Amino acid sequence: MSQKKIAHVDDDPDIRDAVSRILRMNGYEVDSYLTMEGFINSLKDPSNHPDLAILDVMVESMDAGLTTYAHIHELYPSMQAIFLTSLGDMIRPYFEDGSYEWVCVVEKPVEPESLLSIIRERLENLESTNSSSHKA
Repeated sequence: MSQKKIAHVDDDPDIRDAVSRILRMNGYEVDSYLTMEGFINSLKDPSNHPDLAILDVMVESMDAGLTTYAHIHELYPSMQAIFLTSLGDMIRPYFEDGSYEWVCVVEKPVEPESLLSIIRERLENLESTNSSSHKA
């Protein structure tokens, strides 16, 4: 199995560093971004597409993470996302029905083992979806 690539966007350098360190220690390739704009610009290079994105909701503005991901989901519908946010499920109403398949909301602070478990689950869901679509 190839190394999975994860993009992480958070404007807090301590959180970015901690999440990056945890993910790398567990075998993931990580690209960290300070802004949503930086993340979106990185997607222009097809070789840079992550398997999963971990996004903070309040980066640059109150809802930059939400509006950015709605845009990203239109362009890259198979990309999995985890929102790591202090807002918790308060952001759930911003997503349409059926978004549970591609959006996961995790409240800060999160224990490393819990975050890793959620990431593994999201990536397994992605693999099972991709393998079943390739069989058709």
